[in-house]
Amino acid sequence: MKITELYIKNFGRFSEQHFYIKDGVQVIYGENEYGKSTLQAFIRAMLFGMERGRGKAAAKDDFSKYQPWENPNYYAGVMRFRCGNRNFRLERSFDRILKQVSLVCEDDGEELSVEHGDLDMLLGGITPGMYDNTVSIGQFQSRPGQELAESLKNYAANYYETGGGELDLSGAISDLRERKKAVEQQCRSAREQREKKYLSMEQECTYLEKDMRKFQAQYEENQQRIRLLQQRQKEKDSKETDLHPGETESASEQPEENSRGMIIGGFLGIIAGLAGLLWGIFLRDKSGVDVLLERSSAFVLLAVLLVIAGCVLFVVGIRKQAGQKKIIKETEKSSGTRTVQEKEKVQTGQPEQNGEKVWREQNDPEEQKLQWQQEQIREEWKEKKLRYENLKEQQRELQPDEAEERLYERREALELAEETMKKAAEHLGERTAAGLNRRVSEIFSEITEGKYPGVNISDRLEISVWDGTRRIPAYRLSRGTVEQIYFALRMAAAEMLQEEELPVILDDTFVSYDEERLESVLEWLAKSGKQVLLFTCQKREMKILSEMGVKNCNYIKLQ
Repeated sequence: MKITELYIKNFGRFSEQHFYIKDGVQVIYGENEYGKSTLQAFIRAMLFGMERGRGKAAAKDDFSKYQPWENPNYYAGVMRFRCGNRNFRLERSFDRILKQVSLVCEDDGEELSVEHGDLDMLLGGITPGMYDNTVSIGQFQSRPGQELAESLKNYAANYYETGGGELDLSGAISDLRERKKAVEQQCRSAREQREKKYLSMEQECTYLEKDMRKFQAQYEENQQRIRLLQQRQKEKDSKETDLHPGETESASEQPEENSRGMIIGGFLGIIAGLAGLLWGIFLRDKSGVDVLLERSSAFVLLAVLLVIAGCVLFVVGIRKQAGQKKIIKETEKSSGTRTVQEKEKVQTGQPEQNGEKVWREQNDPEEQKLQWQQEQIREEWKEKKLRYENLKEQQRELQPDEAEERLYERREALELAEETMKKAAEHLGERTAAGLNRRVSEIFSEITEGKYPGVNISDRLEISVWDGTRRIPAYRLSRGTVEQIYFALRMAAAEMLQEEELPVILDDTFVSYDEERLESVLEWLAKSGKQVLLFTCQKREMKILSEMGVKNCNYIKLQ
């Protein structure tokens, strides 16, 4: 690529000015504040565009710096250049409202699309950073930045792996880091959700434990009240039991005494009646005297009746006594059975059944209410316990699910890919460094007339030179020598990185050069065949070129 014309419609201090550029070396002369840096900035803005900054940074950015002095809303320019034996016209408007760009092939009128990368293709894929670190050198800016090292790594990867310029190693590593960052965010979100769920379960378990302790305390309190009521009922039943046998005895003594009297009376009646009869018979047989009986037959009849009545009374007394004993026995048996059952139920805590339960409910409603409450408490406690155990089991099983595991695996894969790419970049960088050092050494040797045959530049752009006997670090060299090394490095890097050769822009780059160094560099530039735009505030460059007899040289004076 070679620039043929610069038409500044309105940019910085320039307005409606044309600059025609030829091949070879262009010496653009102007005193300080005459627009040399402005013209250099215009070329860069035409190639890569210019965006307005945001916030406080907008006051010091290039957009504000080069905003036209007159008619600031008319902020535009045109560049004509030749690339691949075809001529193109690039026109831009930098105004933030009327911002636009157009690219036209003037040979056939074909309109190309800058937005779709047609200009990038013509520039060989060079980025603004690569441009600033290679062919565009400002005053006191000869040292390239770290971006050049990244660009060289990308070049190594392109050259050794693809053979083309499509691979952006640093961009790929940056993309991997962004993707890893996104995956880490997803992992963090999944982990936080799982931890949140665990804490929610833990909080619910705490509440359940509190409820179960409350139920347990209430249950124990009710049990004490029940035991107290049962104790009171037991004491009451004991008192009733103590009274019951006495009453039974007193109640049974009366019938028993009656039956015993009847038996005794009957027995005595029988004895008396029989004695009366025997006495009457005995007297008749012995004495033949019948004093009383002769006088009253009623005495004999009375004795007979007395025997009969005594027999009846005796039999009735016997039967009554037997029946009474049977009743007492059955009563005692029934009372004893109930007492044993009540004691067993009190000891075992078994609920009363059927009639006894009804009896208990009727006679002890408070205990029945407490028993009902205990049953409810037991059921609720069981539900809480079951829920608590289920939550604890879920907590133990709360592990990363399949989706989360895949995220972790993806993160590990991205980390491995990043590490692998870094190692590959380092390896390829080492291989590229050898070729770069060789070309830098060749250029540096030419512009120093063989004083330093070898230059070594690390992947971090750390520099040392070889003078034939020893290696000398850059900090021990003079500023002029270091500036020459930086120049050689930029030119070598430009040859390696740029698919399309771009003009070399030099803005007062050789201020620290002495006459000998300047002559060597200008000679090398003239022989290289590159289009060179040399901005200077001194006339010595034009003088040296004239003395050297460089034919392909053009002189432009800024006014």
